[in-house]
Amino acid sequence: MDAPFPSPLPGIALGPQEVGVASLAPPPPGSAPPPPGAPCCAPGSSAFPPLPPPPATASAPGAPPRALKGLRDVHIPAALLDDFLRAASAATARNVEFCGILAGRLIGGGEESNSSSSSSNSHSRTFSICTLIIPKQEGTSDTVAALAEEEIFEAQDRRGLFPLGWVHTHPSQSCFLSSVDVHTQSGYQTMLDEAVAVVCAPRDVGRRCGIFRLSTPGGLGLVQRCEKRGFHPHSATATGQPLYELCGHVYLNPRVGHEVLDLR
Repeated sequence: MDAPFPSPLPGIALGPQEVGVASLAPPPPGSAPPPPGAPCCAPGSSAFPPLPPPPATASAPGAPPRALKGLRDVHIPAALLDDFLRAASAATARNVEFCGILAGRLIGGGEESNSSSSSSNSHSRTFSICTLIIPKQEGTSDTVAALAEEEIFEAQDRRGLFPLGWVHTHPSQSCFLSSVDVHTQSGYQTMLDEAVAVVCAPRDVGRRCGIFRLSTPGGLGLVQRCEKRGFHPHSATATGQPLYELCGHVYLNPRVGHEVLDLR
């Protein structure tokens, strides 16, 4: 694993991609949910056949995360991924993908804001993800879709939160963004360039959790112009960039608290 990026705040030791969730594996069939505070999933399950390679339609990033000018940092609570995987454990045991919405605030200068234009120095601030929303959803072994989107928007609006991205599982595949996933990410990243896509792949020992974004301008522009749906190949970007890349602006922060809002 590459060395973590320098921490922007004292006391934050985990940098981009230093995902501190060590037990990302599906529980054995019929096992009881873990008690509060326990690791979310039991390692060493053999519930699924050998891990398949990413499909040919996936365009995996070929470089380590790098800092990008103009992107504000995003802090994710260190415990949020464990809480997400606990919520996803029943679906993971059935080999069904599961998703959540990441929402938060723009902080900095001793104040919080839910408006990215609230001051002239907004780009010196940091986005802090403080709410994991578990929506009504439907999933299969390789797809997941949030339902009742108006409930998600209402929950964010009542709390004054930005939609900062999404998180979903690949219960029996490797850690990558599929051609369907990049279209989902395009919606978030069109609204906010800092938005992230987190993939938790319990059986991918090489990268059990990845934090991705579409490359800009190449990947985002390509997906925005793509009218295809379902699984399909994408052409190369006009800029020569990969379709998506590992984030270089995201930090796991053990000092940030969060709430879990279950809308199911």
